[in-house]
Amino acid sequence: MQRVFMLSVSAVAMTFAANAAADSPHLKGVYGITGTDACLVAPAPAGFNAEFQATGTVWSSSDATEGIRTFKGDGTGTFKVTSMGITVPPTPGFLPSASSSNSSASFTYTVNADSSFTVTNVPGTDKGTVLTGPRAGQTFTVANLSTATGLISDNGKTLTLSTLTPGVETITYSNGNVFHRICHRSRVLIKLDID
Repeated sequence: MQRVFMLSVSAVAMTFAANAAADSPHLKGVYGITGTDACLVAPAPAGFNAEFQATGTVWSSSDATEGIRTFKGDGTGTFKVTSMGITVPPTPGFLPSASSSNSSASFTYTVNADSSFTVTNVPGTDKGTVLTGPRAGQTFTVANLSTATGLISDNGKTLTLSTLTPGVETITYSNGNVFHRICHRSRVLIKLDID
């Protein structure tokens, strides 16, 4: 009798585990992405202290982004975006300007049971090219992007994504200029019918 009871309990536990795994959220597909960024920027070697306060000259920039983010379904993905930004006055020593750029990176992501997810760029893959403006033709790399957190809609066709914790990023241009920045980002992603 005890053996039958234990086998019944095991069968119920295995069924529950299989159903839980089947019900866990998945994230796979190609999503159109749009959003905005705003950054505080400071030239290296100065930058920001541990309390995220500027330690030297600082200016601000803002941009709008549009592109494609692909979630491969295995916790990895890629994105490719185009951005148009402005350097906002007053910025002593830097003339107000506008520019555009293309960039891409690989990322990893984790989906949680509550339909939230996090995205982290793979170090060394975040690269771009400036298309217009004072740095036109220069290439750049970005390091230490903050992890972004998002929510998945019930049908998985709409995602939100935002940076919720400040971090100091480093952008390095092909002419040797290096800048530190703290940015906040907000994105809306809509699933496209191109898997």
